[in-house]
Amino acid sequence: MALLQRTPGVLFLFVLGGGLFGGFLGEMLLFFSPSPDGFLKNAFLKSYQIGMSTPLTIDLFLMTFTLGFTIRVNLMILLGILLGVYTYKQI
Repeated sequence: MALLQRTPGVLFLFVLGGGLFGGFLGEMLLFFSPSPDGFLKNAFLKSYQIGMSTPLTIDLFLMTFTLGFTIRVNLMILLGILLGVYTYKQI
């Protein structure tokens, strides 16, 4: 008997958890890397931001809505996401 059912929500949680784990490992690698501009930083930790650079703000006098998001992607986060998908496939 499986502990978790294979649903899209569980897959999303595994992908999110894997991305967070990869981001954490990337930050730890950055902290412990011997040189500030070495191979590790350039290959694994260079990140790209995808999204809106400035948030969209709508002022309606009574209330204000602000909408915006940014996704930061680097190789360690992608490896963590792949690990999350692999773990999901194993359940």
